[in-house]
Amino acid sequence: MLCNISNIFMYSKSARTVLLLLLMTVSLSGCLSGRIPAGVNYAAGTVVTSLSSNVSLSYRSTDRSVSGSGFFMYRKPNQMRVVILSPFGSVLQEVYVSGERVTIIDSGNGIAFSGVHTDLPVKGNFSGWRYIHWLIDIDSPDSSRRTAVVQRINRFGEIEQAEYEDGLLVSKKTAEGGYVRYGGYTDIQGVPFPLNIRYESAVGETFTITLEEPEINVAFAENAFIPDLGKLTVYPLSALK
Repeated sequence: MLCNISNIFMYSKSARTVLLLLLMTVSLSGCLSGRIPAGVNYAAGTVVTSLSSNVSLSYRSTDRSVSGSGFFMYRKPNQMRVVILSPFGSVLQEVYVSGERVTIIDSGNGIAFSGVHTDLPVKGNFSGWRYIHWLIDIDSPDSSRRTAVVQRINRFGEIEQAEYEDGLLVSKKTAEGGYVRYGGYTDIQGVPFPLNIRYESAVGETFTITLEEPEINVAFAENAFIPDLGKLTVYPLSALK
């Protein structure tokens, strides 16, 4: 592994351009609505255990806006993989999340960054990945649940405020993590699921993701969420700061 700090900075800068596309969170800008569309059905007992989808991603701050598209895979309880594609269909970047570990691969430059999610900054371009598990921790639909705003302790041990409409989670917020809103609920194989998620960080950055043609409860290969780092130079995730 190269140890020269200038080289690490150079690699960090090259990765940052693409990673701005990945700082997840999600919805069509300004188009999210908490209203549940008519015709969304509840299939009793059906839950989402995995998901695959085409995806559109965007990041916006006070001074810049970046967008891109690719492919998203998710398997409960804590595995994710995001592939960002160029306009010509080649892979620009991959992000793997497994538990607390985040690995970012820039295969074109032969480098990767890996570490625990708390190595990422609480502000700036990469902060969204600190909260990715919270963002996709979406309550299962429950047609008997009333429309309400409740305060609770989430599964990460944090106090959060959750808002429900017609049995579906439409928003959450915490003091540290910011605010996330879920919209565009649609019936996917008998399960209501939000296609749009919009996250605003505590410092006002907005991250969005829009799912397109998702499939749920997909059977992935066991190695689908394991990055191949054999031919890459691997840097600490903290080098991206």
